Amino acid sequence: MTIGKTLKIAAVLMTAVSALLGCQHTAQRETADAVYSNARVYLGNVNNPWATAFAVKDDQFLAVGEHLDAHLGENTRQIDLGGKTVIPGIIDSHSHPGYVALSHRVLAMDDASSKKELMANIRKLVNENADQDVLIGGFWDNNLFGPEGPHKSELDAIEARRPLILYDAWAHSVWANSKALERAGVNSETQDIVPGFSFYQKDVNGEPTGWITESAASVFINNFQSVTPTVENILFEYLDYYRELGVTTVLDAGNFGLDRQVYAAVAKLDKEGRLPVNYHGAYTLFLPAEADTAVESLKQLAKEFNSEKVKIDTLKIFYDGVLETRTAALSEDYLDTPGNSGDVLLSREQVHQIILQLDTEGFNLHMHAVGDRATSTLLNAVEDAHYSLGRPPHITITICHLEVVNNLDFARFKKLGVIANFTPHWHTGPVDDLQRAIGERALNMQRAQTLISDGAIVTFSSDITDAYEWKTERANPYLGMQVGHNRQDVGIAADGPYLPPVSDRLRRTDMVNGYTSNAAQQLGIAEQVGTIAAGKRADFIVLDQNLFEVDRSNIHKTRPIAVIVGGDIVSGSIIAHD
Repeated sequence: MTIGKTLKIAAVLMTAVSALLGCQHTAQRETADAVYSNARVYLGNVNNPWATAFAVKDDQFLAVGEHLDAHLGENTRQIDLGGKTVIPGIIDSHSHPGYVALSHRVLAMDDASSKKELMANIRKLVNENADQDVLIGGFWDNNLFGPEGPHKSELDAIEARRPLILYDAWAHSVWANSKALERAGVNSETQDIVPGFSFYQKDVNGEPTGWITESAASVFINNFQSVTPTVENILFEYLDYYRELGVTTVLDAGNFGLDRQVYAAVAKLDKEGRLPVNYHGAYTLFLPAEADTAVESLKQLAKEFNSEKVKIDTLKIFYDGVLETRTAALSEDYLDTPGNSGDVLLSREQVHQIILQLDTEGFNLHMHAVGDRATSTLLNAVEDAHYSLGRPPHITITICHLEVVNNLDFARFKKLGVIANFTPHWHTGPVDDLQRAIGERALNMQRAQTLISDGAIVTFSSDITDAYEWKTERANPYLGMQVGHNRQDVGIAADGPYLPPVSDRLRRTDMVNGYTSNAAQQLGIAEQVGTIAAGKRADFIVLDQNLFEVDRSNIHKTRPIAVIVGGDIVSGSIIAHD
């Protein structure tokens, strides 16, 4: 090597060192508003994910590490967290706050293990609510009826004067009496939305029986509900409940024909300075006739309601049904309803074209798929979009629920960049009823760990739709973490029933990642939130126990001591040691 080259290399190295020293000097001069220390800080899904201290300036994290004295100034608050666990702010990446608020009129019945008990519960509901003009209640077990579903005549015998409507246990179908059908205009001439999937069940004479499934049920029930001031108040209460649990951001995955009303209520809270969380919303595509106009409808909602805290930025496609009503789209027939394998809302080509439109407009896509045929078709449509664009779409594409997935499809999620969203509080056993419907496939459901092992991005959420689930803690993310970790419901002994396969029990760090960093990727906001890192918004939670080490049966008891959003405490309190 020549002397000239040596001098040039030395000069380059000196310049680099000088630049590095300059950056360090600048960082040292940057004074934090607050430095949090003596903590067990889980930074998120990053390399070296643990730290003991972090600094906050304005609304962002300034630095993370072990010793941050360089960021102390005369007015810096020093907060000793006494060894408490800290995690990023939680993101519920699929819920239905609007529907939870709308469901305030739903009258919850006691659980029934037999049809006789159910009918007694319905009589009790009717008798105890003599002052109601319309009776909307729930919930009944689909397995108490045959494949033809329940019949209106049994409700008419109990209540014939007022509309009586009862949700099933999964809120994917309703059972209505004759008065409710009459009030909604449902008769022998009413057409199914998608025969075999979203339909008004009819008898041999073509008369509606009162059993209504999927999208048709949503269209039907909307005749009896709207967003009132009472609903607005309940919406605030539910979102405030989220805030207290450390949920700092939520995706409303759609309100089935009532999106505009719900988002108007959300925007009102925002304008009043009362919106407790950062709110992302979806426009729901649940009727085939709206496929060509859905993206434009989404654009209009975004134009009308978007703000700093509200982002209507996702199209939700309600693609198939659920196993319980035998409407999820499977690759094989249901064992107890031969000739029926469920159905889907749109064709592969329709979904392909929608992805291309969304890519142009910059909106995300979120798709409901429970059955394996539904998932395969959606993945095929995404693959078509890759081919048409000559690149991956510049949006996030998520498929949610994924209860039954073809083994060959697992690896396609990572390959196609499709995010998998699960509802972990559903990951419970036993599965006897589903085995009657889908056989051995019921022993291989909800395979989130399989996708994580394949390198796919997996997110978690509550997906609750009614106030009953809210009041029974099913929206609690720590309950979701426990159930996903154990594949057993809360209160079940360690040697009790679980959801097979046991190999898909989820690690606690993966559970937290699914509620934080991965969820931020799903919403397209990973540059702003999701991990505790310099430059990101200072959203974090100080917990009352170490959910990474607490007994597996007590994870659900975790609660925040303090919830901080943008550097400000929005719930709870922290004692500072100045």
